[in-house]
Amino acid sequence: MSQHPKWSSSQAVPSKRYIACPLCDSKVLFITLNDHLDKCPGRKDSNKTTTSSHTQESKPKASLKSLLSGATAHPNNKKRKPTPEEEVIDLDEVPTPVVKKPTLDMEINNLQKTAHLPLSEKMRPKTLREYVGQQHILSQENGTLSKYIKLGTIPSMILWGPPGVGKTSLARLLTKGASADYGDANKYWMVETGATKANTQELRGVFEKSKREFQLTKRRTVLFIDEIHRFNKGQQDLLLPHLENGDVILIGATTENPSFQLNNALISRCQVFVLEKLSVNEMCIVLYRAVALLNRCRKLIWNVPENPLQLSRDVLEYIVDVAVGDTRRALNILEMIEVSTRGRVDTEKELTLNIIKDIIKKNSSSVLNTYYDTKGDNHYDTISAFHKAVRGSDANAALYYLGRMIQGGEDPLYIARRMIRMASEDIGIRDNSLLPLAVAAHDTVMKLGLPEADMALAQCAVALARAPKSVEVYRAWNKVKAMLGENKYSLASSEIPMHIRNAPTRLMEELGYSKGYKYNPDFVDGKVKQEYFPEEVLKKCPNRNELKFLTGKHLGKKVDPDLKNNANI
Repeated sequence: MSQHPKWSSSQAVPSKRYIACPLCDSKVLFITLNDHLDKCPGRKDSNKTTTSSHTQESKPKASLKSLLSGATAHPNNKKRKPTPEEEVIDLDEVPTPVVKKPTLDMEINNLQKTAHLPLSEKMRPKTLREYVGQQHILSQENGTLSKYIKLGTIPSMILWGPPGVGKTSLARLLTKGASADYGDANKYWMVETGATKANTQELRGVFEKSKREFQLTKRRTVLFIDEIHRFNKGQQDLLLPHLENGDVILIGATTENPSFQLNNALISRCQVFVLEKLSVNEMCIVLYRAVALLNRCRKLIWNVPENPLQLSRDVLEYIVDVAVGDTRRALNILEMIEVSTRGRVDTEKELTLNIIKDIIKKNSSSVLNTYYDTKGDNHYDTISAFHKAVRGSDANAALYYLGRMIQGGEDPLYIARRMIRMASEDIGIRDNSLLPLAVAAHDTVMKLGLPEADMALAQCAVALARAPKSVEVYRAWNKVKAMLGENKYSLASSEIPMHIRNAPTRLMEELGYSKGYKYNPDFVDGKVKQEYFPEEVLKKCPNRNELKFLTGKHLGKKVDPDLKNNANI
C-alpha cells in the first residue's frame, strides 16, 4: 500500500477528491462514499447472487478505517502511486480545521497595499500594546486612561502635547480599546475632523448623525478634532450643548496651551491630559520597528534582499536628536535614509554615523532646525528661559536660548524689545549704559535685519548677562502700582498739594496755585524743607516709611542653601 501524506492543521478535508471503493473498485467522490457503500454491488447483503463456477472466498469484515485505507482492496488491484484525486484520507488522522495563518503571499499583498503610505502612517500602532510612550496616563497601575478603558468608557478630553507624540493614534486606540475590552465592537465609533475643514454646517451634521446612530445601534459617537485650538469662539460654543447632553464624546488634540486657546466653558467639560515628548529609548523602539518593516519591504516588494538596512544605536540616537522629540519627523528622516541607501553597494553593510550625517545634510537643508513654535508655548517658554538666564548672569545659557529663538524663526524685533525691558528691570541704575545699548540693538535689527543683526543681539545679550544687577527701581515701581490700584491711604484720589501745582495763568496764581513753592536750584545744594506728598495721604498713613518705595538695596538678603552647601564641599 502506498504511503499517504498527513494533512496539516491548516488544511481541510477536500470534498471533491475521488477515492477507490474497496468493494467494487469504482471511483467515487469522497463526500458520496457512504451512499455508495449502501448500494455497492460488492456488499454481502446484496440481493444479487454470484454465478461464478469458482467457490467464492469469504472476505473479512472491514472497518470504515480499513476500507478507506485500502487494507481490503480488490485482489486484482495492482500497487500503483495514487493520483492526487485518488489519495485516500484517514479520517482518524484529520485534525479539526483551524484558521489559516498568514502566508508569505498574504504578507506581500499587505505590504503592497500600504506601499504608497508614508512610513509614519505605516507605523501607527494597531493596539494599545503596540503604543509607545505616555505611561504616566496609560500604565496599568496608576494610569488614568487605562482605568477608563477597563471600565469600557471614554470621557471627553483634550490631548495636549508637542507634535509627533501620538495624539491621533491614542484617540483611535482609545475608541477601539474601550469597545474591545467589553466584547462589544460597536459600542463606540469615531468621526475624525480637523479645524481646517470642520465648519458649522459639518459639525451640525455630525451631531444629527450621532443621535440617529445611538437610536438605531446604541453606538456612541466619539468626535475627534485635530488642532482644536484653531476653532474660533463660535465653533467652540457650538460644541457645548452637545457635550452637555452626551450627544458626542469629544477628543480634541492640540499643541497649544488649552488655557490660552480654548474657552473656559469647553475646558470645564473635558479632562485635559498632557502628553509628554517620548524619551530617547522610546523613540529608538519605534525606529527599530520601522527598520524591521523597511527591511521586509526591501526583501519582499522592492527586490533588494541582499542589502538590508542596518543602523547602530548611535545612529538611531542621532536621528532622535535631529528630530527633537518628534516621532513623525524621526520616521520621515529614517525613510529618507532608506531611500538614499536602497541601491547602495558597499562592503560595509552597517551605515556609520558619518554616512548618516552626510545623507541628512545633503538631502534636507531644514531638518537640522530646532523645534520652535513662534505662536505656541515654546515661544513663551524660551523667551522666559532667556530672560532668566540674563537675570542669573549666565551669559552662556543666554546665548544658547537666543540661538534657539533665532534658529527657530522668532521675530528678532520681539527679542530686542525684551532686552530693552531687561536693561531697565534687571540691571536698572547699577549700569545705566545698558538701556541705550539695548535700544541700539533694536535699531540695528530695524536697519539691517537678519542675519546681519544677529551679532548685535548676541552682543547685547552677553552685556546684559555680565552686568551688575539691581531691581531696586523695579520693586519700587511695582509697590507704587499696587498701592495705587488699592487706593491705599487715598494715594489715587487725594488732591495734589497747591504749592507744587503749576500756575501758567494769572487766574491760577490768584487762586493760590504754586504759592509757597521753593525753587530748589535757588538754595545751597538745592536743599529745602518742603513736602511733596498730598496732605491727605500723610494724615492717613500711620508710618511714613510705607511711602519710602526705594529702599537703597539693589538685591535681596536671602542666601541660597544649595550655594552654601557647595561652598563647604
